Amino acid sequence: MKKKTLIILIISLSVQGKVVYSQACPACSNPALQSSEKLEAGLDTLQKGFLRFTLNVTNGFDYQGGHPNYRGLTSDGQVITVPMHEHIVSLDFIRSEVSLEYTFATNWSAWLRIPYDIKIQKAYIDFPESVTKQQEENIIRNRDIHHRNENYYGISDLRFLLSKRVNGFIGKNGRLDIAGGFSLPTGKTEDNPLTAIAAGKKHLHIQFGTGTFDPLLEFHYSNVLTRKISIAFFTINKFPFYKNDKGYKGPLETTTGISTGYRLMKNLILRGTVANFSQSYAKWDEVNDPNSGLVSYNGNLGLTWVSKNGLMITPGYRFPIYQKTLSSGGDTFKYGPTFLLNISFPAN
Repeated sequence: MKKKTLIILIISLSVQGKVVYSQACPACSNPALQSSEKLEAGLDTLQKGFLRFTLNVTNGFDYQGGHPNYRGLTSDGQVITVPMHEHIVSLDFIRSEVSLEYTFATNWSAWLRIPYDIKIQKAYIDFPESVTKQQEENIIRNRDIHHRNENYYGISDLRFLLSKRVNGFIGKNGRLDIAGGFSLPTGKTEDNPLTAIAAGKKHLHIQFGTGTFDPLLEFHYSNVLTRKISIAFFTINKFPFYKNDKGYKGPLETTTGISTGYRLMKNLILRGTVANFSQSYAKWDEVNDPNSGLVSYNGNLGLTWVSKNGLMITPGYRFPIYQKTLSSGGDTFKYGPTFLLNISFPAN
């Protein structure tokens, strides 16, 4: 596992310049990994001309999806009924996101986030009932138009926001960043998989974008309570309101979390976070997409090292506490073990 993590991390860093959101994997594309600067209070007033770079790397393993299935596909392309079997799909992924934050006026900043995703999908079939050789061939042929052992990679939807920092919010050490903006439709989108399923045609559930400009709203709050203890609260929200030219309307997504930091040493901080991620159904031509929809609670443990020049390095580990998909028959992936890395540093 360690070797695999290192390999995928190296690949990610080499393509920096890839689960907008992957239809089938809200858990892996969820951008809830916060910049260390936003969690650790201490930088109060942002001066004009200030520039900060942040790299977030999210590395997930063995995210599980799949569903029961009764369909097979004949050699001449006919969809037929076969004994019940299970499509089992797993996903490993690496998401690398570069964030640029530039202060154009005192406490007013522009944020640009550029994500790049690599997704490694594997698909299996479980046969709880006995099947004939011919049925097995039809089942495998049908599986291959849905899920395949393939790797996908590419840029996802960019995010652009304008932010206002409010100092002294709820206490003299309180700091609130309010940000609003839009996602930019730079990620690859797919055609309607629901109609492709009915026709027995090859399709892909994983998307890298919504194909639409989606409003974004974020709040990031932090406060130092004592010399050793700090708290932080954040909420990240995305509000799609129209469908793209392929009939797809992305889901409403919101991430809300609270965390506590404890200063172990002068420049070393231990932080624990609990966050809720909720995704509604996406829609294809007004029909609910069963491959979307997730409600989850996750924990995150991280250790931040802070240098004198403002460099922050935070490795972390995210683990599921509770998760539930909205549809029992879809392909929405659930969380597996997830390793995190955040590197944030000022350029001036």
